[in-house]
Amino acid sequence: MERSEIERLPGMAGLLAGADHVDVHTMDGGVTVLDLAAGVLSYRPGWMALLWRVRVWLLRCLGQGERAVPGRERLTTENLPLAPGEKVGFFTVVRSDGETYWIAEGKESHLEAAMAVCGTPLPDGRTRFHAVTVVRYHNLAGRVYFNVIRPFHHLVVHAAMRSVLGRGDR
Repeated sequence: MERSEIERLPGMAGLLAGADHVDVHTMDGGVTVLDLAAGVLSYRPGWMALLWRVRVWLLRCLGQGERAVPGRERLTTENLPLAPGEKVGFFTVVRSDGETYWIAEGKESHLEAAMAVCGTPLPDGRTRFHAVTVVRYHNLAGRVYFNVIRPFHHLVVHAAMRSVLGRGDR
């Protein structure tokens, strides 16, 4: 998906400015944008515990200080923060209309990353979802860190979306 197409997704105007990396995962499903955002943020199979520990170790090796493995939080449509400035894990909600997009941003010393879940209705009553990640590096450590974890990022986002939307979806 081209950047110009991404910027036309609901809620995405201006979010790509200055981005060093942008990726989009697209799947169709019968849930809401908020269901998908809450499910992706709550996704924590056992194998992800190892990835979190590797993340902590990698950031320590890159001189980015100590990081803790975040606790497990079970989010739902009812308790997912929606208002700008509200916190969810290490993310802060940037904007959401509660129906077609939900966008949050996490800022650390080495990089900042935005996570967006956008949805457009399909004629069959389902929704085409786009999970967008936007990354801006603050320094060399951010560039090295993200490029080391990038394959795992794609694996996690894809698996989380499939977990929420089901295996039969695109």
